Amino acid sequence: MSRFGQIPGNGNVPSIAELQQMLELAWQEGYDRDGAAQLNYRVVGTHKWIGATEAYCILAHLGIRSQIVDFHHPTMADGTHPALFEWIAEYYTNGETDNLASNTAPNVRFTNRHPLYLQHQGHSRTVVGVELSDSGTNILLFDPDIAIAHSEDSPAKLKLFRLQLGATRRADQYQVLYPLPVDQAEIPKLISSLRIP
Repeated sequence: MSRFGQIPGNGNVPSIAELQQMLELAWQEGYDRDGAAQLNYRVVGTHKWIGATEAYCILAHLGIRSQIVDFHHPTMADGTHPALFEWIAEYYTNGETDNLASNTAPNVRFTNRHPLYLQHQGHSRTVVGVELSDSGTNILLFDPDIAIAHSEDSPAKLKLFRLQLGATRRADQYQVLYPLPVDQAEIPKLISSLRIP
């Protein structure tokens, strides 16, 4: 059962402190006991980092089923993660799509797929789509570490929203968290992930 009405605050995006409160409530409900113990059952008012497993707990507390996919090592000898890119491309291209009614962007498609939470050691970003072209695949994302100047021209701004395969060398492991379809099954309190490969 969804608890969206129980999100603290005024109905806007929760603050860091509100997310910390929701995480502690999830732990009190029994979600991810091992993770809670690692963080001493306390994050409110701290600077402890919240990763994919903690985001899972917050979603579970809100009644949202989700799944973590663990890309636990690079799948190319050069240290990149093409399996991560393939999985994300498949996620977005297998959803229901509609052509964008536009003469200026004939290859743009809308999908019914939700954004993804992309995590690597020390950083998380929000994936909102993929860009498929003859030259390769780019992951389209929002990165909270990137500030965009209003004076930058449009092509330069677009580069800030693209993650290319070579940029995945920065981390050995990545995790993706995504919401599952709504059903009546109980949300597991013990977190497990799908490992790829």
